Amino acid sequence: MGTATSINQQPIVEYVLETAKVVLYQNIVVVVGTEGTHVTYEKVTNVLRIVKEIYGTDIPFVYISNRIHSYSIDPLAYYEAIKLFPNLKAYAIVSHNKRSRTLAVLEKLFMKKSIRVFDELEKAFEWAEQMITKNGIV
Repeated sequence: MGTATSINQQPIVEYVLETAKVVLYQNIVVVVGTEGTHVTYEKVTNVLRIVKEIYGTDIPFVYISNRIHSYSIDPLAYYEAIKLFPNLKAYAIVSHNKRSRTLAVLEKLFMKKSIRVFDELEKAFEWAEQMITKNGIV
């Protein structure tokens, strides 16, 4: 995912798309957006399709956005995407710089799910696993 990690789970499947790298685990999806992309609902339909294929609308999961690269996001994309996934239990943002963390805090305004901002992928992954356990998924 761009950095060495101590994540214990093995990925189920990994995709490299034009707009993002998507790695799916048992109940966690980690997405790294492509540098310079402006993320809109239309541009993430492939990512959404992949997530839907693996988790459907019944298998609970946590989404981690690993912000290694710089890109912009259309906040309206959140509204559309979230409607597709009643099984999304929580959302984590891994931000590696102060500016990106500030923007991530603004994103919280658009999410009706549990959302946290982290500075390390491992911490976000640990939190995601806790959210899964807390929700009785495993």
